[in-house]
Amino acid sequence: MEELFVRPRALMRMREGPLGVCIDSFIDSLAAKGYSRDSRRRAAWLVGDFSRWLDGRGVAAAAVAEESVDTFLRGRRRRRAPRAEDRSTLLRLLAHLAAQGIICTPSAERTPTAVEQIEAEYVDYMRHERNLAPATIRSNRITARNLLTFLFANGPLTFDSVGAPDVMAHIRLATKTCRPNSACRVVGGVRAFLRFALYRGWLDTDMSSHIPAPAVWSQSSIPRSLQDDQVLRTLAQCDRAKLSGCRDYAVIVLLARLGLRAGEVVALQLEDIDWHAGELLVRNGQTRVDRLPLPYEVGQALAQYLSEARPRCSSRQVFLRAQAPIEGFSSGTAVAAIVRRALQRAGIDVPSKGAHVLRHTLATRLLREGSSLPEIGEVLRHRQQQTTTIYAKVDLRSLRAVAPSWPGGAQ
Repeated sequence: MEELFVRPRALMRMREGPLGVCIDSFIDSLAAKGYSRDSRRRAAWLVGDFSRWLDGRGVAAAAVAEESVDTFLRGRRRRRAPRAEDRSTLLRLLAHLAAQGIICTPSAERTPTAVEQIEAEYVDYMRHERNLAPATIRSNRITARNLLTFLFANGPLTFDSVGAPDVMAHIRLATKTCRPNSACRVVGGVRAFLRFALYRGWLDTDMSSHIPAPAVWSQSSIPRSLQDDQVLRTLAQCDRAKLSGCRDYAVIVLLARLGLRAGEVVALQLEDIDWHAGELLVRNGQTRVDRLPLPYEVGQALAQYLSEARPRCSSRQVFLRAQAPIEGFSSGTAVAAIVRRALQRAGIDVPSKGAHVLRHTLATRLLREGSSLPEIGEVLRHRQQQTTTIYAKVDLRSLRAVAPSWPGGAQ
């Protein structure tokens, strides 16, 4: 607090009221999460005002609740322009007070609804019985929730009355504005939940077999990739003199040189980097771990980020947020956003601007350099060889050799 306020009078005002004894530890916790000096100073002023407001109404620190926050902010709004982060700051304060044992969270927890109980069982089944990847669990959970809400929104949760027409009505509504690949994910998620319901005995028949698949033909698309010079331009747009630029450079190098998926970059832990052996452990799901060689360029980028740009944090994830709160990425969406911003800065316009375009780029480059499809499948860690065959479409040299001659001699 002394580094934020020099004048003794200001420090005294910050420590007035029932929260005065807690404000120092709260501000220290914000500093540990990477909040800037200005953000901590604004938070101290807000908490000080809140504490004096509580004191004026005779509210003790142990009685502070979310309702007190809402009432205070409504009154404060009439006196000064509110900031967007005011409520989140005070809610963060309540969480800090609860962690310190100063306030108690409501002991009477809300009883989960029947839909929430089924959703929790489904998540536990996917995690421990199916060993699915976190991203798959998250997607299937949302699909199951939407299905259950549609089926039982206006009545009790009884699967006896559920029929294939009801499920199809939900699918038609959920996929009305979806692209074919997105519709496939919805249908796949619904089928997975119906098989779980059959496994649990809620359904008597396997209703998943009655759901037709969307009209998406296998191998109908061509992998979108970048040229080698476009990859170099994308990397050059990462300002490695900045902390975020150094992190973004390391992320893109991992994607472009090793062909990692966005979720695998997020799951990367500090102990997964074996500097002595020059290897990288790549996690996919709960138990699948692949061991990849660590090329010099990738290792150099990681070493620079870890030694010069990675903020101090208790998280073991390699890549962290650049802005407070400093913590690991929560999903592959953050990795996709890094790639998208770098492509925009480089002025590269490609149909696919996600992280997967760099995985396709690596496969296309290996194919162009003479690698076989089985070798590419090993690099990309495909479980089925058929997955790799899509890259045969971009092997123009081999395709020209098997293409029939055009009438007249030209091809």
